[in-house]
Amino acid sequence: MSLNEAVYKRKSTRKYQSDALDEKTLQDIHSYFTKIKPLYCDIKVNFDIVNKESMKGLLSLFSPHYILAMSENEKGYLVNVGFMLQQVDLYLSSIGLGGCWLGMAKPKEKLSGDMEFVIAYAFGKPVGSPYRNLEDFKRKSLDKLSNNANSRIKVVQFAPSARNSQNYYFVTEGSIIHAYCAKAGLLTIKQFAKMREIDVGIALAHLYVENSERFKFFEATNPQDVKGHYYIGSVEL
Repeated sequence: MSLNEAVYKRKSTRKYQSDALDEKTLQDIHSYFTKIKPLYCDIKVNFDIVNKESMKGLLSLFSPHYILAMSENEKGYLVNVGFMLQQVDLYLSSIGLGGCWLGMAKPKEKLSGDMEFVIAYAFGKPVGSPYRNLEDFKRKSLDKLSNNANSRIKVVQFAPSARNSQNYYFVTEGSIIHAYCAKAGLLTIKQFAKMREIDVGIALAHLYVENSERFKFFEATNPQDVKGHYYIGSVEL
């Protein structure tokens, strides 16, 4: 299955078989980390695979493997991590594995080095199918996600997000698509506020896999204002 196909079939997996993946599969996943396209090439990012004994705060979700996403804390780093790790999510789905973003999970031990732990991602052999049909997706309508509900935007509609909130908005101007993130309210939990920018990156990853040959990310000089949102960046397709 291609990453494009996985966009329209993947689902978050919350039940896993207890047995670990074989070494070749884990090596293949490590190899895929080196092929991921970043949004910001100058931000250092690292992905590491650990077992469940290394994790805490899993809220009853247990899988044999977890990916820890770590990054330099630079402008755009949350969007960048979301963009990169969603490519892994789609890759794992394409080879028949299940996965799930974990906004509240953390490693038990403090990570060494100069990078910040951003988010964890559970994966492994699913109990049941890791796929769903199009009609099973529960998502906002395109007119709530964009000023122009055209076919180029439709792919972002299927992107996973924290609590399925889809806190992003896209403005299309010809071949350019501007991405915006919803502002967090005063009562929004800090971790969920961070997840909003990660979610924008996830949605941008779907735009990328659908348009990998033409995708170009940049920051526009004078992007228009969108009420209740702030500008993240633009994509030329």
